Order: sequence, then C-alpha cells, then structure tokens
Amino acid sequence: PLPRDHGFPVRAIVPGYTGNCQCKWLRKVIISDKESTKPWQQKSYRGFAPDISFEKDLSHWPPPRLDQAPIVYHMPVQSLVCNPSQNSLLGMKGSTDIEVKGVAWSGGGRKIERVDVSIDGGKTWTAAELYKPIEQRRNRHWAWTQFSKTIPLPEDVRKKIHEGE
Repeated sequence: PLPRDHGFPVRAIVPGYTGNCQCKWLRKVIISDKESTKPWQQKSYRGFAPDISFEKDLSHWPPPRLDQAPIVYHMPVQSLVCNPSQNSLLGMKGSTDIEVKGVAWSGGGRKIERVDVSIDGGKTWTAAELYKPIEQRRNRHWAWTQFSKTIPLPEDVRKKIHEGE
C-alpha cells in the first residue's frame, strides 16, 4: 500500500512530468494554461543558469532575469554510463579502444534520437549506437534507450598504457 508520506490513500502520477508536479494529498484538480503561482513552483523548481547562486542571486525575490528560468515541468534528458563503471581502472597493454555503454531516457515521453559520448572530458564527441530502441507512439517513449560505442584510444593514452601508467 501507498504510505501516508507518499500521498496515501491516492496520488496523482503523470508520466514524464517531474515529481514536484505530482502532488500528494489532493483536494481538487485545476487544469490551467498558465504556470503555477505556488511558492515551491515559483522559487524551487526553476531551471536557472549555472552561474546563478542561491545566496547571491535568489535570496531576494524576484531575481534578475527570471524570464530565463522557466518552471521545470518535464524531466530533462538524462543518461547513465554503466560501462566502464565509476572509478574503474582501465587499460591493459595492447589496448587500442574502449567500449562505453549506458542508458538514456527523457521526460515528457520524448524519444531519444541520439546519444553523444566523449572520453576526453568533452573536447571531442561521437555518436553512440542505439540498441534496439523500443518503438512507441509519439510522445509516449517512457522506456530507457540503451547505447554503446567503441571509441579508439588517443595515441597519448595508448602510450601511457603501454608504459604501465
């Protein structure tokens, strides 16, 4: 059963929307074409730019450039690299490439069209292969999309591996 702190006896869940839009303990439902005026939606669930800090910019309301910080309704595209695993040591003598594998998913039911991967901290990117993406109706792509890519190791990395570094 659904625990009380998660909305017992019932909770409205809308696939593809963020958890802050899936309210607990409903008394009524209002459908609107305007964004929410509730404090949590107005202040806490916005997509601010990376250079905006809470202490400096958000301690006084409204902050500058609020028009550039839309309320987050849909989950953004997410991905997770499963192989190689975090903090794993890579390489053995003779290694010439590395295989990157993972999963990607999106909010709002949007289909994953492409996943780009990098092994040099984002200096260069290459498109991964998508593994059997599940075909679903438009805007109903709720499943993970698996991806993989074998990437040649740069010469300097191969040299370090050969030397045992």
